[in-house]
Amino acid sequence: MTLVLTINGPDTIWMLTDRRISFAGRPPKDDGRKMMTLETKDGVAVLGYAGLGTTAGGTEPADWMSAVLRGRNLPLEQCLGELSSALQRQFPKHLAALPVQFGAAHSILVPAFLNDEPRLYSIDLAFAPDRQSYSFRYTRHVMGPVPSTPPRIPRIGLAGSGITFLLSDKRWVRELLKIVRACDRQRVAPQVVADHLALINNRVSLGTLDNSVGPRSIVVWRHRKGSTRRGGGGHQFYNGIERERDSAALPTIGSGMDIQALIQATMPFVMAQMSSLEDGGGALEIDRDEINAVLAQLPHKPDETLT
Repeated sequence: MTLVLTINGPDTIWMLTDRRISFAGRPPKDDGRKMMTLETKDGVAVLGYAGLGTTAGGTEPADWMSAVLRGRNLPLEQCLGELSSALQRQFPKHLAALPVQFGAAHSILVPAFLNDEPRLYSIDLAFAPDRQSYSFRYTRHVMGPVPSTPPRIPRIGLAGSGITFLLSDKRWVRELLKIVRACDRQRVAPQVVADHLALINNRVSLGTLDNSVGPRSIVVWRHRKGSTRRGGGGHQFYNGIERERDSAALPTIGSGMDIQALIQATMPFVMAQMSSLEDGGGALEIDRDEINAVLAQLPHKPDETLT
């Protein structure tokens, strides 16, 4: 129950997700992080999902995906293959236990650049209405004749309960793609596109009758290395159409390393340095043994257990 929207461009990939996690018999929470980023030796990708927002044990799939890919310094498509296999093993029991009104399906959209070529993948698992069997798919999405012409990537990707509202009036597509093209030509900053995506999420939140899409959202973007912006990217958290001051780190795997965990582990040392400088005491000497001991405690192997 959510909204996932991707724009899969020749120079920049974008992803919007809302943050609502719905529960049976109690109010929803709007603090989910329904995406993660992945960097490999041959590409970069953003993974966002609709379906299971959190397990009964409180695990968000974004953190689970990060744990599955941790320690796997593999090419992009092999990473996605490992993730899809783990999902097929771990998710059925959690989806089957969801309340009937929530359905029992989970979809991951993956816009990516593979060797600087734009790609769109998806991983989907859906139970039959009686929840006695399920279908599974991991695929790459293309358009046009194959292989007679180079396959084209779909420009827009959608998942979640917000699709119905967006497809009822598609005029938003033209306006959005116009702003994206302007950004790729460096006529507007990426934050302008991010603001517009947050506006779309806010419209869906207000217009979705079942209250399944929340007003808070996250927008992530990554530039192609060979583009005029020479790679890189960013992300922004929103509350409605307002940028949030604290855009916290998202789960990120870079060449098999858990970047978010590294940042969290080293942040106390950085904050101590900054505090000392602000107090006029000069820079503190970093205790290398202490920081190495902290880093040594971080998990570094894959873990697909979903609890």
